[in-house]
Amino acid sequence: MPRTPNPLLGRAAELESLLTVLGDAASGEAGAVVLAGDAGVGKTRLLVAVAEHAEARDFRVLVGHCIDFGGTGLPYLPFTELFGSIDASDPELWAELVAQFPAIGRLRLSQRLMGADAGAGADPLDRVALFEDVLGALHALAARRPVLVLIEDAHWADQSTRDLVGFLLARLGRAALAVVVSYRSDDLHRRHPLRRVVAEWVRLPGMRRLHLGPLDAEDVRALVHFLHPQPLAERDLGVIVARAEGNPFFAGELASAATGRAEEALWPGVAGRADLLPEGLADVLLVRLDRLSEPARHIVAVAAVAGRLVRHPLLVRVSGLADGALDDALREAVDANVLEVAGDGGYGFRHALLAEAVYDDLLPGERVRLHATYARVLAEEGALGTFTELARHARASNDLVTALRADLNAGAEAMRVAAPEEAKAHYEAALELNALLPEPDRADVVELTRLAAGASAAAGHSLRALALGRAALAALPADAEPVVRAGLLKDLAMHLLSLDSDTEAVATTSEALRLVPADPPSQARAELAVMHAHACMAIGRDAEALRWVHEAQEQAAGIGKPEIAVDAQATAAIVQRRGGDPQAAAEQLAAVAETAQASGDIWTELRSRYNIGALYYYTGELPAAVKSFQDGQRRARELGRPWSPYGLESRQMAGLAQFAIGDWDGALRTADVTGAEPPPLAEAGLSAIAMLVRTARGDATALNQLPRLRPWWRHDGWLVVQCAPAAAELLSFLGRSEEGLDLLAEAVGVLVEVWQGEWFLGRVRMSAIGLDILAATLSGLSQAERLEAHRRAEVLYRAGEQTLVRGLPIGHRLGVEGVAWAVRLRAEWARVRWLSGQDAPKVEEHIALWEEAVTAFGFGHVYEQARSRARLAAVLRAAGQTAKANEQAGLAREAGRALSAEPLLEEIRRLATTSARPLGRDTAGHALTEREREVLALLAQGRSNRQLAGQLFISEKTVSVHVSNILAKLGVRSRTEAAAVGRRDGLVD
Repeated sequence: MPRTPNPLLGRAAELESLLTVLGDAASGEAGAVVLAGDAGVGKTRLLVAVAEHAEARDFRVLVGHCIDFGGTGLPYLPFTELFGSIDASDPELWAELVAQFPAIGRLRLSQRLMGADAGAGADPLDRVALFEDVLGALHALAARRPVLVLIEDAHWADQSTRDLVGFLLARLGRAALAVVVSYRSDDLHRRHPLRRVVAEWVRLPGMRRLHLGPLDAEDVRALVHFLHPQPLAERDLGVIVARAEGNPFFAGELASAATGRAEEALWPGVAGRADLLPEGLADVLLVRLDRLSEPARHIVAVAAVAGRLVRHPLLVRVSGLADGALDDALREAVDANVLEVAGDGGYGFRHALLAEAVYDDLLPGERVRLHATYARVLAEEGALGTFTELARHARASNDLVTALRADLNAGAEAMRVAAPEEAKAHYEAALELNALLPEPDRADVVELTRLAAGASAAAGHSLRALALGRAALAALPADAEPVVRAGLLKDLAMHLLSLDSDTEAVATTSEALRLVPADPPSQARAELAVMHAHACMAIGRDAEALRWVHEAQEQAAGIGKPEIAVDAQATAAIVQRRGGDPQAAAEQLAAVAETAQASGDIWTELRSRYNIGALYYYTGELPAAVKSFQDGQRRARELGRPWSPYGLESRQMAGLAQFAIGDWDGALRTADVTGAEPPPLAEAGLSAIAMLVRTARGDATALNQLPRLRPWWRHDGWLVVQCAPAAAELLSFLGRSEEGLDLLAEAVGVLVEVWQGEWFLGRVRMSAIGLDILAATLSGLSQAERLEAHRRAEVLYRAGEQTLVRGLPIGHRLGVEGVAWAVRLRAEWARVRWLSGQDAPKVEEHIALWEEAVTAFGFGHVYEQARSRARLAAVLRAAGQTAKANEQAGLAREAGRALSAEPLLEEIRRLATTSARPLGRDTAGHALTEREREVLALLAQGRSNRQLAGQLFISEKTVSVHVSNILAKLGVRSRTEAAAVGRRDGLVD
């Protein structure tokens, strides 16, 4: 850490809190702190004090900085820096650590510089190996002596660094280890990725959050007196204190700007001289530079173009100063507190704002020339920097050819260290540059686009990957080799499958297969056969899928590449599951996953792990499904691909299974993306899981998600199937049944278009829910309106039944949930007929249907079984079987309370307060529940919602729901009209 003579003022409580963490670490209890504060508020000064205390207690202090490269940063830079300090100070210890934890050797700066010999380490690194070795190395160091890890300026951290920090914070365990992560809170705008990450970090066990606020005026005065010991007029001092606004860095810069002027004749009073103190902090910082000599200002400008930190050898080459002149200039800049010596053999600015101010003050021509010099030096001597740095300087100096090559190499390096998000940024930057270059200097646009598509897919940007895949095909020359076109078509099919565009995927792989002959056997043909089998299986053509599985296996055997057939085995296992042998399919998928993991086949491994969970979900073994999906999600995170297709789908299905088993809080945690940076489509899918829970709990604010989710409906049919029925049910609960039915109709229309077919199995559930909504409206309708509602219900029912016949591929079976919704569809149709009085079912038939629905959802779907019990109770009560009705209602109520499912509980309350009536007959009156009568009585007295909530001991939100229901049932538009109708009809006194 840089040492500073400045006193630590006004931070006693914060320092004590950090020292407590040190004390815990010294006793073997690891802990961590997230330290936040505005730029210049004193975070670094506080950390210096902590580091000094730690060193006094014989801690090993390791420091890593995050740096703003002006674009995509170098992944894991803080860890390269902190491990580099060990390498520099104790090579023997470093050698021991690398021998025990080899993955950390990949982070060594010498291994990441251009021109470095990657050797055997050039193979892509398993992200989990890297993360676990970093954690293991820190624990090994802590076993020797306590360790304090300081990571500064996390607001500039790249995504991979944030992921690694989060991994460490979640797994500190018991060790003599303390971690402090600092960031600028004023840099965290609303959409800054670190905002969510910090929210997740601070919920971890053992974590503390510490925020540095402004100093009070007296502490600022004391600091200014220390920094400016010469007498200052009170008014001058007041200006500094006022403008500093409690920020010690601002105060220090203002005081430093005053240094050397106090003896000037015009300085004694601030009157007429206030303009000498700049209005903006940047101006104040630049005033300090005026005191430097020309060589010192030059070296500061050179350092500013590098960023916050610059290594000495690179500074020597770029500055062009002779050794003696360079030393003098550096010494002057350091003495003026503009630059400071960095621990890794370089120099850094005293504060990042100072570097920014200097950089912004450069003339455009100066900036371009300095960036060009950096780019030239880095290109000549790769060991002086990284491809990321070269790309930045080359772009800023308009050296597009060099920038293109550097971005390509930086993208490849990012993929090797499991950082696909950063690789995507580099490859897309290269694509932009490539379009600007003349033909002789261009890279292979097809290959470059393919690389960008692959990185996008790995990072979970499926739509972007698909667009890039199409662009690669469009850019392919007409005379390209057929095998090249076939390879691009195969990649495109993979992107299509990730977006459920299964029919187009089949057409794409079919076209590709026509381009590559079966004889002689080839790798291209084997890989295409695998992808075509997968696509055929996705649209239900299982027999065809198995034929291509066999060809893939034959092709792979013919060329001596059995690993290619592993993915085909996963397809065969899924077909086997559909054929009625789930146990054999599970065993086969597990074997495929293990084989794929051993060979590094990420796609096949994640696909197989996802399908193990899908198998358990299909057969109704929901706890096993949750575990399997969570295992798949964990592996995707470990591999650095949490948002890749099967990583995301595992997470979504884990949430769906948690919802079914009644672990709604767990489902919300699964859907929570706080602290993460999901692609928009992935975030939408997880929001749909959260919507399931919130709508089932009657939370009207869940509908606010619809405008944000609707734009994604045409990109992900699964998203539509989950959120549209849930939102429709909530609209019905809120008395907006027509809106709910319209929403279902819209969703069906979208899915027909997206899935290019009218008979998709999700339509069975949608039809059943539509019948449910219509049934809930019948009691308040006239006879003519009931006839129309019955007609609409029949259309929904027929669509559901047609789907069961025409939507299930030949030879396929419904899973347990599909069977349950088929039963529910028929029970809801009977309920509509009963309540409308049209073709009313017999009592025994009606009871049997709802009993079957209760049994069908008994595979573990807690909520839907409870709702089926409530409907069964209503029928039993109407049939005069009160004891059985009360038993079913009690079981439903118990589940509803455990889930906090307000719509279900309200349905049961209505059941309890509604007298039994004969089946198939009309209902008299307005069918207000007992609670609604209480609300109406108070409403008639002129009470507000808040007064109603207080008197009835319920929330204002619940009051609002009751009022909406009352207005709907009474057919009025205002509270005044409701009160009048209530008095007229004897509903209130």
